[in-house]
Amino acid sequence: VRLSEALQELAAIDPGLAQLVDCRFFVGMTEEETARVLGISDRTVRRRWLRARAWIHQAMAGEA
Repeated sequence: VRLSEALQELAAIDPGLAQLVDCRFFVGMTEEETARVLGISDRTVRRRWLRARAWIHQAMAGEA
């Protein structure tokens, strides 16, 4: 339940990050596939994926 709430909060703050999480975590896309779908570079996917994971971790811990 908390993960769902965290993802909703993330989507409200940064819809692009939420979309990236959907691609990587729920759909299981690779960095290359995600980059192609979102129209961004592989490097941007890696950087944003790290940021999204950190944000979700903090939200799950009640720090966001």
